[in-house]
Amino acid sequence: MGLFNRGRPRPDEPADETLPELTVSEAQRLRHLVRTSMAGAGYEVTVYAGHVEDADGRQFGLGTLARRLSDPDVPARRWGRLVDDHLRRLLSAVDGPDQFDVPTEDLLGHTYLRLYEADALPDTQWWTYGREALPGVLELLALDLPDSVATFNDEQVTQHGLARLRAAGLANLRKEQADDRVTHRGVEILVGSMFFASTALVLPEVVLRTTGEASLPNGVLVAIPFRHQLLYHVPRDENVVEALHTMAAVAANAYAEEVGPISPHVYWWHDGEFEQITHADDDGGIAIRVEGAFAEMFSRLFPES
Repeated sequence: MGLFNRGRPRPDEPADETLPELTVSEAQRLRHLVRTSMAGAGYEVTVYAGHVEDADGRQFGLGTLARRLSDPDVPARRWGRLVDDHLRRLLSAVDGPDQFDVPTEDLLGHTYLRLYEADALPDTQWWTYGREALPGVLELLALDLPDSVATFNDEQVTQHGLARLRAAGLANLRKEQADDRVTHRGVEILVGSMFFASTALVLPEVVLRTTGEASLPNGVLVAIPFRHQLLYHVPRDENVVEALHTMAAVAANAYAEEVGPISPHVYWWHDGEFEQITHADDDGGIAIRVEGAFAEMFSRLFPES
């Protein structure tokens, strides 16, 4: 996982509207491969632009596969096998023994709070217990299994208790450690497990453990572009400007290129809340908004002479 990715070379064909990592013809091929693979496993599915739906109404998104297949190091001849392997693991998790039908105590050590891009989740009512932890980012409960990760639905949360599961999920996040750390233009770039981006939910503890700062009067700039990565900068002086622009570029690039995207945006954490600082502009670029309490913080760092 590089700091900056070059991206795959683009042929002279437009990107697919729903799966923009792929061209139109590549996206069509992916949908065909998924339909064929599901049929081979005994599932008849209806294919939509960004997901497929089986006869029981279960939806399976195509975004993760699209991002995996867009990797320039993955040759087209391997697509079929990669799709088959991905769906086999997914269906095994869905149709295997009910991993949630065990005593609650057996789940707590493997339960995590996990952040998901809200717009990428299937349009279902399975997760009404979820909350918007950051603008556009949903917090759900996940069960870490040997070969996959399963998301608790409402029924399972009711069975085992939301408060108890959430407390366990936070406790397990606190144990997550970064595998790699790079400091780039004042930005701490941390990479870890598939749950590491979700440590934004315990951000002050991450900062304290990484750079030793316990007092955060100006809050923290943070980005979680994909599930393995967290970026942050503690505003102290005029270097916040360069750090903010660096974070915006790195986050947008990693969100577009990596598997498990969460958000392309930079947020400002303060007083336990997250405020979105970057936004998409009319030209598809990145706009930074300095307003409200965030602007007041800036004024403290840049006092008038």
